[in-house]
Amino acid sequence: MGKSLLLFIFFSLFYLNVNAQTIHSQESWWDYLNQNRYSEKWGSWLDIQLKLIDGFTHAKNAGEYTAGASYFANTRFKYTGAFTYVDGYPNLSHIDHIKELRPWTMVQLNTSNHYSKWVQWIRVEERYRETTQNKIPTGEFDLSTRLRYQVLAQFPLTAHKYEKGSISFVTSEELYLNFGKNIVYNTFDQNRFFLGFYYFMNKYNILQLGYTNLYQKYNAPNKYLKSDVLRISVFNTIDFRHTKHESKHKLLDIM
Repeated sequence: MGKSLLLFIFFSLFYLNVNAQTIHSQESWWDYLNQNRYSEKWGSWLDIQLKLIDGFTHAKNAGEYTAGASYFANTRFKYTGAFTYVDGYPNLSHIDHIKELRPWTMVQLNTSNHYSKWVQWIRVEERYRETTQNKIPTGEFDLSTRLRYQVLAQFPLTAHKYEKGSISFVTSEELYLNFGKNIVYNTFDQNRFFLGFYYFMNKYNILQLGYTNLYQKYNAPNKYLKSDVLRISVFNTIDFRHTKHESKHKLLDIM
């Protein structure tokens, strides 16, 4: 009985591995993220991202453009509502475009101690995605909901923390889940694991360099994507409150 069970498990795993189609890719993501603070309670969110694929830089995969507003409940909690427009290239060319319209809301928690800073967020996205037939856009849209949870930790590596010229080690984990009538095979959408560094260029700007391991399930039987992603980002924020006791760590809540 025991040997039969082991053989069954072995052949089941072998069958799944043989029948799973895994696509491997190399990508680079280039980001500019701006978050400004206008009052004790209100701020803005702007995010522009370019995704390149095929040997990291040989073809354009998508552009993402986001604008929104943030409400600062207190020093730890921030709420954001925003809209993202995605311009995708299903054939890795500039001939065909597929659109995604993505309104979303997010709650973010910032915590810190003497050794590190932590950011957690939960984001809910409503995704209106243009459908394709043979990678050609149809002009029709499917609606689904996506839930995202991320935890990010930052560990200073220099004695002068979070100031001009300082460096921090950064790691994050983000899980994506899909929901909707058209979601059949990919309730688990993807997982992103990131390792990288922050370089504090000045009190307004951080340069991020790092690597993301992306593992994604397509909405099709046994079809997966594994991608190695090089990520280059600039985080920019300006505090317009002009308070006398301006925080030295104003970049804490943009990560």
